[in-house]
Amino acid sequence: MYTSRQLAEIFLASSSPKRSLGQNFIIDDKVINSIYELAQLEKKNNCKILEIGLGPGALTQKLLESENKVVGVEIDNLVCKHISQIFRKEIESGNLELINGDVLDLKWPNGITDIIANIPYQISSPLLEKISHIVYNDNNLKNCIFMFQEEFAQRIYVGKFISNRGPLWISVSLDWDITLGIKIPPSSFMPQPKVHSRLVHLKRRDLLNSEKVKSFLKSKNLKTPSVRLIKAISFTSFNQRRKKLRNTLRRQPTKLKIRHGFNPKDWEKIINNAFLSMREFFSDCRPEELSLMDWIEFSAQIDHFKNFYQTST
Repeated sequence: MYTSRQLAEIFLASSSPKRSLGQNFIIDDKVINSIYELAQLEKKNNCKILEIGLGPGALTQKLLESENKVVGVEIDNLVCKHISQIFRKEIESGNLELINGDVLDLKWPNGITDIIANIPYQISSPLLEKISHIVYNDNNLKNCIFMFQEEFAQRIYVGKFISNRGPLWISVSLDWDITLGIKIPPSSFMPQPKVHSRLVHLKRRDLLNSEKVKSFLKSKNLKTPSVRLIKAISFTSFNQRRKKLRNTLRRQPTKLKIRHGFNPKDWEKIINNAFLSMREFFSDCRPEELSLMDWIEFSAQIDHFKNFYQTST
């Protein structure tokens, strides 16, 4: 049993961290224990855990303690060689499956239930985008524990700071219930990054099909809008976040094509009626002033009038 610092020192004795891969290795066992506790693995059986970016193996070692299957994806050949030596028995027994490759390009193994990872910060957004596609085709994935840059974590969680609201917050919140874990200083890593980090727990949910949202929309005589529509409207609005919604959405968003039922000839009528159906002065709002439920209702109104004009013609 090694400490986090010992594993880092073993690896760094023969290798150097690659800045291009965002390699900052955890050397604080308290952080590793916090990740484990946040994942609640002591309460779980028969999980299939995906770890992304294994580094010297401190987190890998802790995950294997849970006696669940661990699949590790690592892009660095030297790290793979190191992990193969440190965890030779675990690999031979099948408790640890090591995959050498880029997690953004690989087809992930089936049946992943949890993702637990200290990821390179530069892949945070594309990784969440890939996960958003996976969850609609795989019901097994239920929990993710990530270590993100503090600023990125706040953009996901938002909390009371509405200035952090953006398309990332909306996209993640539709699929996941978000909880912040501990804040982690640069001193917990080797080499030390220039920023603080934050643990984030994502717990799977289907917000649009929740009883709360369905009851709310039913009270307005509206149907559930598509995720595509919500993302298109919010992305377009936040792309010019200082402008009022009525100015930003005057033109039809490029992501809403005629094949999605949005005829450009009807857009002005659709959006004007959608604005009128919302609360007073809604069209004068800026995107950061809207709650998640506002985006859902507004998108449902747009969808309602799209269908109305589609049927009329």
